[in-house]
Amino acid sequence: MKKLLITTILATLSCMGAAKATALPDTCARVQVATTQPRSGSALAAQGYDLALAGRTDQTFHATDIAASGTGMGPQALRDMEDVASLVLLAVMTGHHSDGCEQSYFASAAAPIMDGLRTGGSYDLTWQGGLLTNGSTKLSFRRAHLHLGGSKSDSAPATLTLETQGIGITGSRNTLLVSALPQQATAKAAVPGSSLVPLAEAITGHPPENVMVPLHVSALSAQRGAMQITGNGDANLTGHTDASSASGHILVQNLDAVIDTLRNAGQTRASAALILAKLFGHKSETGGTSWDVSWEGGVMTVNHIPLPIR
Repeated sequence: MKKLLITTILATLSCMGAAKATALPDTCARVQVATTQPRSGSALAAQGYDLALAGRTDQTFHATDIAASGTGMGPQALRDMEDVASLVLLAVMTGHHSDGCEQSYFASAAAPIMDGLRTGGSYDLTWQGGLLTNGSTKLSFRRAHLHLGGSKSDSAPATLTLETQGIGITGSRNTLLVSALPQQATAKAAVPGSSLVPLAEAITGHPPENVMVPLHVSALSAQRGAMQITGNGDANLTGHTDASSASGHILVQNLDAVIDTLRNAGQTRASAALILAKLFGHKSETGGTSWDVSWEGGVMTVNHIPLPIR
């Protein structure tokens, strides 16, 4: 879950367009917007936003309201930012890109934002009333906010934040996902500005050879009812989950509630793994349970002990 959240944050933010317009090709996806209203100060608001992958009418993204702002960006560049970020969110959720979403399009859309980052620019995108569909599976959220802050150089890290509220899912056959999906989540991280474009290319489905993007997560939190997970750590992302690696510290409040939820959902393997992890976890002053965790080669370890999560 942590890696999926991190990947989603980076994939979306790294592909946002900036000062130069890069039109979304019809062969990639189609967008319809009910109303659009420019605002002062490089900002744009729209209502009734609908995006569908080309040739995949059952893979769509709808937002009742969408707002974008960015340093030195005009209305067309802001629209491009909305389109590309929404496209990547949908692609990450469905696991598909249209055949017409060429790598050059994403690279072109991502490159201009680097100029803004190097001068300390900042970029924001907010969706209200979001609904992503993948066939019968529907992932909804009340509000999602993405922020990217400039690093003023290629070597200094850019800061990024994702906050999502009111998350829900219906129609999925993945009982583990349905049972454990957070209702709200927040992540704060830093990544070298020069690494955003290579990561964007990797996430679009055309990973460059030997791409490796370092990421430092300063704070991560996810909550579902009484279940709460917080953490921090570092990761090296490649665009392929099993080829990526991560290590960090995780604290879980109400672990027994997590175990019961997984057991009641029929996830005996996952619940057994957490019971095992609980045995060598550390009790915190707040009553939670914490561990040092890592992910490498498709294997998750807790305090250097591999967990049977597959």
